[in-house]
Amino acid sequence: MATILNPQAMQRVLTHSSEYRRAVGLLNEDWDPDSQPIYRDVLEAADVHFARQLQVAGLIDGTTDLDDYRAVNQLIMRHGQWFSASARQALLAPFQD
Repeated sequence: MATILNPQAMQRVLTHSSEYRRAVGLLNEDWDPDSQPIYRDVLEAADVHFARQLQVAGLIDGTTDLDDYRAVNQLIMRHGQWFSASARQALLAPFQD
Protein backbone atom coordinates (compact mmCIF):
# COMPACT_ATOMS: atom_id res chain seq x y z
CA MET A 1 0.00 0.00 0.00
CA ALA A 2 1.34 3.40 -0.98
CA THR A 3 1.90 6.02 1.67
CA ILE A 4 1.00 9.67 1.45
CA LEU A 5 3.75 12.28 1.24
CA ASN A 6 3.77 15.16 3.69
CA PRO A 7 2.96 18.66 2.33
CA GLN A 8 6.64 19.68 2.07
CA ALA A 9 7.47 16.58 0.04
CA MET A 10 4.45 17.14 -2.21
CA GLN A 11 5.61 20.72 -2.77
CA ARG A 12 9.01 19.40 -3.92
CA VAL A 13 7.28 16.97 -6.28
CA LEU A 14 4.90 19.54 -7.75
CA THR A 15 7.63 22.12 -8.34
CA HIS A 16 10.21 19.54 -9.52
CA SER A 17 12.64 21.00 -7.01
CA SER A 18 16.33 20.15 -7.04
CA GLU A 19 15.67 17.60 -4.26
CA TYR A 20 13.05 15.94 -6.45
CA ARG A 21 15.33 15.89 -9.51
CA ARG A 22 18.15 14.36 -7.45
CA ALA A 23 15.86 11.64 -6.05
CA VAL A 24 14.47 10.84 -9.50
CA GLY A 25 18.02 10.71 -10.91
CA LEU A 26 18.91 8.16 -8.24
CA LEU A 27 15.80 6.05 -8.82
CA ASN A 28 16.22 6.09 -12.61
CA GLU A 29 19.99 5.58 -12.41
CA ASP A 30 20.47 8.78 -14.36
CA TRP A 31 23.05 10.77 -12.40
CA ASP A 32 26.36 12.36 -13.33
CA PRO A 33 28.39 13.48 -10.31
CA ASP A 34 30.77 15.31 -12.66
CA SER A 35 28.07 17.46 -14.30
CA GLN A 36 29.13 20.49 -12.22
CA PRO A 37 32.32 22.16 -13.44
CA ILE A 38 33.59 23.18 -9.99
CA TYR A 39 32.76 20.27 -7.67
CA ARG A 40 31.72 16.63 -7.64
CA ASP A 41 27.97 16.52 -7.03
CA VAL A 42 27.51 13.21 -5.23
CA LEU A 43 24.19 12.02 -3.85
CA GLU A 44 23.69 12.46 -0.11
CA ALA A 45 21.63 10.66 2.54
CA ALA A 46 18.77 13.16 2.14
CA ASP A 47 18.55 12.21 -1.55
CA VAL A 48 18.28 8.54 -0.63
CA HIS A 49 15.58 9.22 1.98
CA PHE A 50 13.50 11.31 -0.45
CA ALA A 51 13.94 8.72 -3.22
CA ARG A 52 12.62 6.05 -0.84
CA GLN A 53 9.64 8.26 0.02
CA LEU A 54 8.82 8.71 -3.67
CA GLN A 55 9.11 4.99 -4.32
CA VAL A 56 7.02 3.96 -1.29
CA ALA A 57 4.36 6.52 -2.24
CA GLY A 58 4.19 4.93 -5.70
CA LEU A 59 5.14 8.12 -7.56
CA ILE A 60 8.40 6.88 -9.11
CA ASP A 61 9.14 3.17 -9.54
CA GLY A 62 12.64 3.67 -10.89
CA THR A 63 15.01 0.98 -12.09
CA THR A 64 16.10 -0.10 -8.60
CA ASP A 65 13.84 -1.27 -5.78
CA LEU A 66 15.33 0.45 -2.73
CA ASP A 67 13.59 -2.05 -0.46
CA ASP A 68 15.48 -4.98 -2.00
CA TYR A 69 18.95 -5.66 -0.56
CA ARG A 70 20.30 -7.31 -3.69
CA ALA A 71 19.09 -4.46 -5.92
CA VAL A 72 20.60 -1.83 -3.61
CA ASN A 73 23.89 -3.72 -3.40
CA GLN A 74 24.05 -3.97 -7.19
CA LEU A 75 23.28 -0.25 -7.49
CA ILE A 76 26.19 0.56 -5.18
CA MET A 77 28.46 -1.81 -7.13
CA ARG A 78 27.50 -0.22 -10.47
CA HIS A 79 27.56 3.41 -9.37
CA GLY A 80 29.58 3.63 -6.15
CA GLN A 81 31.14 6.92 -7.24
CA TRP A 82 27.70 8.57 -7.18
CA PHE A 83 27.27 8.28 -3.42
CA SER A 84 28.73 10.00 -0.40
CA ALA A 85 29.55 7.78 2.59
CA SER A 86 26.33 8.91 4.29
CA ALA A 87 24.28 8.05 1.18
CA ARG A 88 25.77 4.54 1.08
CA GLN A 89 24.96 4.16 4.76
CA ALA A 90 21.37 5.38 4.16
CA LEU A 91 20.94 2.94 1.26
CA LEU A 92 22.03 0.00 3.43
CA ALA A 93 20.46 1.07 6.75
CA PRO A 94 17.13 -0.77 6.32
CA PHE A 95 18.98 -4.07 5.92
CA GLN A 96 21.13 -3.82 9.03
CA ASP A 97 20.07 -5.26 12.38
